[in-house]
Amino acid sequence: MFTQEDLRELATLEFDAPALTVYLNVDPTERTAEEYRLALRQMLKQVEGQATKEDLATVERFFDHEYDWAGRGVVVISCAEENFWRFYSLAVPVTSSATVARKPYIWPLAALLDAFGSYAVAMVDRQELRVLLFEMGELQASEKHVGEEVRRLKKGRGSSGGPGRRGGAPVSSSHEEEVAQRNLRDAAKVLERFWRKYEPQRLLLAGTDPTVVQFREELPKAMQDRVIGSFNADMVASEAEVRDRAYAILREAEEARKAALVDAVFTGAAKGHGGVIRLDDTLGAAHEGRIQTLIVDRHYHKPGYQCQNCAYITDQALKKCPFCGSDFAEIPDAVEALVTEVIEDGGKVEVIDDHPKVAEFGIGALLRY
Repeated sequence: MFTQEDLRELATLEFDAPALTVYLNVDPTERTAEEYRLALRQMLKQVEGQATKEDLATVERFFDHEYDWAGRGVVVISCAEENFWRFYSLAVPVTSSATVARKPYIWPLAALLDAFGSYAVAMVDRQELRVLLFEMGELQASEKHVGEEVRRLKKGRGSSGGPGRRGGAPVSSSHEEEVAQRNLRDAAKVLERFWRKYEPQRLLLAGTDPTVVQFREELPKAMQDRVIGSFNADMVASEAEVRDRAYAILREAEEARKAALVDAVFTGAAKGHGGVIRLDDTLGAAHEGRIQTLIVDRHYHKPGYQCQNCAYITDQALKKCPFCGSDFAEIPDAVEALVTEVIEDGGKVEVIDDHPKVAEFGIGALLRY
């Protein structure tokens, strides 16, 4: 399982040679292993000439002979020239990509940790509480609490067979609600202790709608603020079912985060500060070291030119570099070169799928200043 400690280790790395970072989605519900191998080979062909032959061969050999095809996503980082190799098998899907740079391409992993790193699912009914703690889609801890049985009193003992209190409210109904409310209050205390012990980033609630609403009101305000969604589920639902239902909600939240990022980029570009769109303006911002987060459509590629001295990238066929006067060399993909530059400059890269604005302009960035 990939952890914050792993992320911190990777963030400190910088190589003297190009390193190949590969993300491969291997979700068995979407494709077969052979189809994923084909997708991998196609990705590796796109970075031929950037990655070393040794790294390309090492990655392909790993997936052909060593990887067990368990999980739903895998990340490998290879720098053969410095004898470096890491692989991480994940229980959550990833967006497939291949990147070459002198630093590991870790921002998708950082985003996965933000979205799926640590979350609790509290399943509750009028008597029981069941809590499951997941980290990156893997179950790490669980707890169950059973309260007092909620049952109707028999007729003749204050049941619904006749009035038992002022206003004609049945005693049995009142008693049931009191027991259920007490159970929910106790369950909230159990969940609060669980929360303090494990400190998950997010909380999801599961159960019938009325019970979930009542239970949420019993939680401390700080925990209420961490609830990102709820869903209907039986107390006996399997771990896999709970994980998949929770994942769908977390994925929606992640898509909303990306949509907000795209809006921020285009709003900044429209105002003339804080954001840029189109390749030429984005390349200029990158050369000035101003890019905080690069957004790029998954299918956007465009040839360009790179200065042989200062590495300035442009999409214009210039004879001499305007910054150092050196010659340019044509490169097959200015976008891939830009991604590498942003990563090495400490910026983030977000690959965007199926967003009409990003698809139209191809690329853009949120700026540091």
